[in-house]
Amino acid sequence: MGTVVSFLVEAGDLSDRDVDEVLDEACGELHRLDDRFSPWKVESELSLLRAGRADTSSALMDEVFELCAHASNISQGFFDPWRMPGGFDPTGLVKGWAAERALSIIARGGTTAALVNAGGDICVLPGRTYQVGIRHPLSPNALCAVVPTTSAIATSGTYERGDHLIHPFGGEVAAVSATVTGDRLAIVDALATALAVGGTAVLQLLEAMDGVEGFFIGPTGSMFKTSNMIFSEVDEPAL
Repeated sequence: MGTVVSFLVEAGDLSDRDVDEVLDEACGELHRLDDRFSPWKVESELSLLRAGRADTSSALMDEVFELCAHASNISQGFFDPWRMPGGFDPTGLVKGWAAERALSIIARGGTTAALVNAGGDICVLPGRTYQVGIRHPLSPNALCAVVPTTSAIATSGTYERGDHLIHPFGGEVAAVSATVTGDRLAIVDALATALAVGGTAVLQLLEAMDGVEGFFIGPTGSMFKTSNMIFSEVDEPAL
């Protein structure tokens, strides 16, 4: 999935060995999912499907199809992995989905609190609030906000990977950075992509969604947010 994944685990009563074992299992799952869903690996299931070299899809691929269809529906098409160059590309959702699966493995290991950070897209076990800093897209050494997070938060934009976002309706990408919070990382990951692309049009959609909030920063540095989005603005450079 082309990103770095990090973990924060509070061991509680678990031994160091127990923690190491559960993290090894979580990392193994991420590698397996990358082998299946990477659009850059020619023998991945996704690449075989895109090339017409596979007649059927796996249960995992079908699950991702369904999640992508749901995300496309609720975003009114601003997230649309079927309209990508080269064919279906669920990268904007599958990274968050994979992080969720890794967190589920960690939870089964018995830890009291944990966080998975997949390239800035973060999911946490219930019961703790984590303060998540959002990098300022126009000031690389600064944060634009700190968001209290109890479940999932995702950020999308053009400031790290360049112009990789595509407007499905042929318009200009609206934001240099967009952040969405909610219950499921897979869904907020997709919605962050939609918000970055659609800007205020998608922000209005988020307003009507239960448990989902977001904000985006436009090319001039102006910030726009949903009415119940909670964060602390930060003016000082990040340490």
